[in-house]
Amino acid sequence: MGARGPQPRLSVEQVVTAAIEVLDAGEQVSVRAVAGRLDVRPNTIYTYLPDKSALDSAVADRLLEMAGLDLLAGRRAWRRRIADYAVALRTVLLERPGAISLFHSAPMNGAAALTVGERLLDAFGHAGLCDEDSSRASYAVMTYVLGAIALSDADAGTEPERAARLAAVPAAAFPRIARTAPVAATWNGEKQFRWGLDQLLDGLVSR
Repeated sequence: MGARGPQPRLSVEQVVTAAIEVLDAGEQVSVRAVAGRLDVRPNTIYTYLPDKSALDSAVADRLLEMAGLDLLAGRRAWRRRIADYAVALRTVLLERPGAISLFHSAPMNGAAALTVGERLLDAFGHAGLCDEDSSRASYAVMTYVLGAIALSDADAGTEPERAARLAAVPAAAFPRIARTAPVAATWNGEKQFRWGLDQLLDGLVSR
């Protein structure tokens, strides 16, 4: 293969957009895959982002933005703001299998991540928490949200498939699991996600 001509001028935004297109196509984000979308050599990506960790961090930040940062702002009740953003982020990430893994490989320190952090602190401040407790509560919420999404992403089966697996558990040996199987089959759904978030928020603001 002959040498390519001059490489096109790109921007970090274009590189990240190409990475989102990779996710939308059901592929894993890699420097090679992103370069292929942009029709450049893989080394070209390092002109804009120094390494794979930086790429992952930038893409994760874009995903946080895509969930709708305005959902965390405004005059609505603090609880509604947090819940609406959490559910929107869940939708954005579950629509792109593997996207959640980006949050495990790079720090969340981009502009969108900082905005999410600031607005969570504001929401918990409106709930009556002091700055220290607001900080700890914000971290607890993001840990729950990303963890719950990761578990849902890891189990791609449908609810009927999960129900069938649970129905096969021997009731004599595991009676409680057998009795609660209908509920456990829904664990990866939005209803369970909201229930868990509600319990967490109740505990955080009633200390």
